[in-house]
Amino acid sequence: MKATNKAMLYEAVSEFIQLHAFDHLLDNELAQLKSLLNAYTLSEEGSDMQEISSKLIPLLSKANFFVESISPAAIQLWFYALSYNEIPIGGMMQDFSSTNELVN
Repeated sequence: MKATNKAMLYEAVSEFIQLHAFDHLLDNELAQLKSLLNAYTLSEEGSDMQEISSKLIPLLSKANFFVESISPAAIQLWFYALSYNEIPIGGMMQDFSSTNELVN
């Protein structure tokens, strides 16, 4: 089951990259996101996976949901993938609201 959850996260992040939700990241941040995602999908349960996850979560929280090409289905996949991988969505939503505020 864990492999399926990891595959779902990989698919969701890949889709968000294709939909330009991470275009605002610096090149090194995007490379780090891809590297950590690959390491996460290959990792086994344990401290190594927790270490990777702790580095991956801040980068995942930088997703921009206000990109024109992002569909409700893509957002649904995103949140399913996060929740099935036990990635804390609540804290991510606080980061989301603070980084995606409208400017007056």
